[in-house]
Amino acid sequence: MTSPSRRDLFGAAIGAAALPGFISTARAADRKPVLRAAHITDVHITKDREAPQGVAAMFSHMASQKDGKPELILNTGDAVMSVDGKTTGAKAAEHIAVWKEAVKSAPAPIYSCLGNHDVWDGNEPTDAIPAEKKGFALMTGVLGMPAPYYSFDKNGWHFVSLNSMCNWPKYATLSPEHFDWLKADLAKTKLPTVVLSHVPILSVTSQVYGDGCRKNNDNVVPGVWHHADCWAISEVFRKNPHVKLCLSGHMHTCDRCEYRGVWYICGGAACGAWWGGSEYGFPPCYGKLDLFADGTFSYDFVDYGWKARKWQGKELKD
Repeated sequence: MTSPSRRDLFGAAIGAAALPGFISTARAADRKPVLRAAHITDVHITKDREAPQGVAAMFSHMASQKDGKPELILNTGDAVMSVDGKTTGAKAAEHIAVWKEAVKSAPAPIYSCLGNHDVWDGNEPTDAIPAEKKGFALMTGVLGMPAPYYSFDKNGWHFVSLNSMCNWPKYATLSPEHFDWLKADLAKTKLPTVVLSHVPILSVTSQVYGDGCRKNNDNVVPGVWHHADCWAISEVFRKNPHVKLCLSGHMHTCDRCEYRGVWYICGGAACGAWWGGSEYGFPPCYGKLDLFADGTFSYDFVDYGWKARKWQGKELKD
């Protein structure tokens, strides 16, 4: 992984409105990527709050970039506003219909993982949303996923879609079976690898989300904000150094951090603060990801200009 130059630290993405203060990892304007991807997360689409118009604006922005549109879109969960909790089958069907209509304008195929709002409790099933779709089955089908966790290859890169929801709502973790699958899957390839999860495996965002971790003079990270099995997963990555990048969402805020050769990027939210503004100052955004043949990449957080800008979240008062 090459280090960004001083110029890159303060540069904006060409042809995209990069969020101020963020850098590109392995900026390489003179190299051609083997794959251009977009990273979306926490779309939370609903028929109100002008969410369909916002999603259309995001897809239009992706498609109009002068240096090329994405060849695939990586979605790290919470596609719909909510099918969890007490959401009825009829309400779930409404959200799903809005999602299906919105993604018709997507400029590339979408590969997804499940978020906590994508897991249906089975409340008041209907003929269209039957009881057997309870749990992971409903949105796995809607999102075109072959299974709640899976992998695929594209243009010399390997992609792994994890299911953070194995023990939800207690905390984010992989089940023992899922963990064994991950180890076996990574052992089968030496291609540079991108891992998708809804909840961050490692993240700065969970430490600074409205002072919510503060317990007297300690910071205690909730297991619903950050993978409880983060150390175990990082050990698997240590033994598989072809893992280069982990993408997540869930926190609606943006960060990037590097640990033992793996970059972890939390991609904010396509909806910002649930289509009501900017979550802790992070506006509705998506990620622009270029993947190179040598296993390096660049990533920009892209503010696609959606009009809902009002600050949401706690503020430190003077």
